[in-house]
Amino acid sequence: MEKRYTWKAEENGVFTLYCGECPLLSASASAKDGDTGCVIDTREAGLTETRENENSLTLIYENTDGLVLTEKLTVTEAGAIAQCSLRRKDGSPVRTNSLTPLIAHGKGDETPYLWRDLGAKMLLVPYDNDMWMRYEAVALRAGRKSYDMTVLFHEDSREGLLIGAMDFDIWKNAVACPGMDARILEARCGQGASDEGSHDYAPHGMIEDHEVFSSRFLITYGEDWRTLLEEYADALNEERKPRAWDQGVPFGFNSYAGLARTLNADNFRESGEFVRKELTPRGFENHGETYINLDGGWQRIPEADRLRIKDDLHANGQKAGIYDAPFACFWPIDKEIPLMPGHTFAEIVLRDAKGTPLPRIDRAIPYDVTHPLWLEWTEKKARQFIAWGYDYLKIDFLSHGGMEGQHFDPAVKTGRQALTYGYQVLNRLFDEKKIGRPFFVSLSIAPLFPSGCGNARRFSCDAFGLAEDVEYVLNAQTYSWWTGGKLYQFNDPDHIVLQRSFCMLEDSTEGEARARYTSAVIAGSVMLLSEDYSRPGAKERTLRIAGNPAVNAIARSGVVFRPVDAAGGSACPVFTAEIHGETYAAVFSWKNREQTVAVSLERAGLPAGTYEDLWSGKRTDTAQGALSWTFQGADAALLKKL
Repeated sequence: MEKRYTWKAEENGVFTLYCGECPLLSASASAKDGDTGCVIDTREAGLTETRENENSLTLIYENTDGLVLTEKLTVTEAGAIAQCSLRRKDGSPVRTNSLTPLIAHGKGDETPYLWRDLGAKMLLVPYDNDMWMRYEAVALRAGRKSYDMTVLFHEDSREGLLIGAMDFDIWKNAVACPGMDARILEARCGQGASDEGSHDYAPHGMIEDHEVFSSRFLITYGEDWRTLLEEYADALNEERKPRAWDQGVPFGFNSYAGLARTLNADNFRESGEFVRKELTPRGFENHGETYINLDGGWQRIPEADRLRIKDDLHANGQKAGIYDAPFACFWPIDKEIPLMPGHTFAEIVLRDAKGTPLPRIDRAIPYDVTHPLWLEWTEKKARQFIAWGYDYLKIDFLSHGGMEGQHFDPAVKTGRQALTYGYQVLNRLFDEKKIGRPFFVSLSIAPLFPSGCGNARRFSCDAFGLAEDVEYVLNAQTYSWWTGGKLYQFNDPDHIVLQRSFCMLEDSTEGEARARYTSAVIAGSVMLLSEDYSRPGAKERTLRIAGNPAVNAIARSGVVFRPVDAAGGSACPVFTAEIHGETYAAVFSWKNREQTVAVSLERAGLPAGTYEDLWSGKRTDTAQGALSWTFQGADAALLKKL
């Protein structure tokens, strides 16, 4: 369907977006003067000038307080875009931390029924993946908020309307229902997007200039909300490419979930040897390589032992990884900074306007990433990691770098400006061209936006090996599959526990382990196991599951599976993909009871015929236009069309 968007100015400060002849939405805009608290709203201010050409409409409003609000409405190949700016009529500088370029609502009975349907769903996108945040598709309600973007859609027809920010370098953004009306969606920059969901205690910073611009927001409409999300990713990808990686999907081992505080030189070395000697011959590899990575707590292994293990890994054709949390202080702030004699953490933690260190969020105080001492320390650590010969770096707790506060650099006024700067530092320090060898950067806890830093981003918080972990990871797959290969080279489904992590009270079942492995395979991403292989049965189970060559070939393809449907606040049980001309369907159960999962072939876009499970070898024929699979408990089937 060709989508032709046009903007039209209406009376009373309202402007309407049309798709063909259909009015998609009517909208207004507002902004707040940070010094006086005065608000200018297009519905109350006077329209003083209109500029129009083939692809843009610019509306200029003034109010009696001397504020000027300019609304720029454009049409691009990606869709319609709204952006506003605030200035003073007398030309003096203006300060603000609150711009709302789009206050959207339906235009009566003429607009799509989405705006009036009590069953329509709004996708709530979390700011980041910390503290077990999850995606939710929920009914519109006053006060709902989604960070940076949302899509409003029908579950049955899949018809959708997407509103998403295109800029992330200055403002925190949100799309929210205001407190008084569930049938309005506000695209907000600044104060209305910064709260406990973004882990902020300090107010969103003020931007001062002769004219202050909001983020741009893209608006698109279509027959399938999933396609809208993919098109949004394409539009963002055109402007900001992900950090490139041409070495394929990383396979290997990560120490955290399996070894945690028991990590030592012996069990880490033995884990690497098990992967090399027993798993690699079964297809658990990419280009014959695997990564054996240290996570948090690596300092417990003496440097000489660590470097000896790294050298052994390299001699055996394996890669070595390490861990850092460069934006978050877990130490007492009076402790001396490693590598920085005479300096304490108190010098580089982020503070509020009164000079008080910010409170700990998830056990850590944010660093002020604009402080010269932080930069010097971060550069020293980076040089050390590179000199040690590591090939992979997991970077954690990056959300801390984007928290609001008073930064050392007076030019940095907002958390997003600080985060952007911090990411630029990391990109410079870990540039493969400067390092002189392939170097993989994986973001662990991190905001979804801005993208472009890191070869991979974990799309969920910590996930281990139980049925609840499978459902949690699949929630992220259901609602953020579209970021893989577009915003980030890879969506990271977290390290894969097949028997027991340090925090599990009992072993997972074989079915739970199979489902957990499959959930990672369909992410088209990083395949890192994490286990204590000294536990009875751990190696045997790992060989049975991670040693399946046909399944590993799918993971190695890097193809991201697409959900068939939304699932409220949970996860879709069926995902599909085309890989090298072959059709695949991944089917899941996370219930500890017998369950039959069925999906309409038409709904799933699957051809009729016979499907074979790559795990069990069992086959099923589609009957009455449906694909179905019966599970005896938590488990997964990875079906290939024969």
